[in-house]
Amino acid sequence: MKKIKQYALLLAALLLLVWGPAAHAQNNPGDIALGGGLSYGEKFSELGLQLGGYYVLNEDMRVGGDFTYWFIDSPPGGSFTYFEINANFHYLFYQENDITLYGIGTLGIHRASFEYSETFFGETFSGSGSDSELGLGIGAGGEYDVGPVKLFVEPRLFLTGFDQFGISFGARFGL
Repeated sequence: MKKIKQYALLLAALLLLVWGPAAHAQNNPGDIALGGGLSYGEKFSELGLQLGGYYVLNEDMRVGGDFTYWFIDSPPGGSFTYFEINANFHYLFYQENDITLYGIGTLGIHRASFEYSETFFGETFSGSGSDSELGLGIGAGGEYDVGPVKLFVEPRLFLTGFDQFGISFGARFGL
């Protein structure tokens, strides 16, 4: 958990340093927002680090993407890796004051891999395996505009792929 906190603080500092000074309010056609945050997935009960962004098409629609790397505990002698790359569509149905609410449609590629190497009685046994799935998800999102930063939360349910309910939260900055 200490390592995850360090990653989150490093990510927040990097995002503020790089995008903070250039940030401005979004939701105008052609605007771009980038950011990151943390994700929690119920399938593995673990946290993930998410980076992503979106491009505003018009006052009601945005397209974007995200990459999430999950911090999965690996057993002794093994190494487990899980990440997902998602293309997202946002339909904005509420925009008042500093709050934006939207529906999410997601199409993604989810990949899991495992490697192990163990020695028993002088013999080394090793192996690996991986699986990639096409994921289709639905969800909702909310943003709260706090000046140059938009805080977001996005619960999503993947109906195919590695079927998982997850929730992401973080901050986005305008370019």
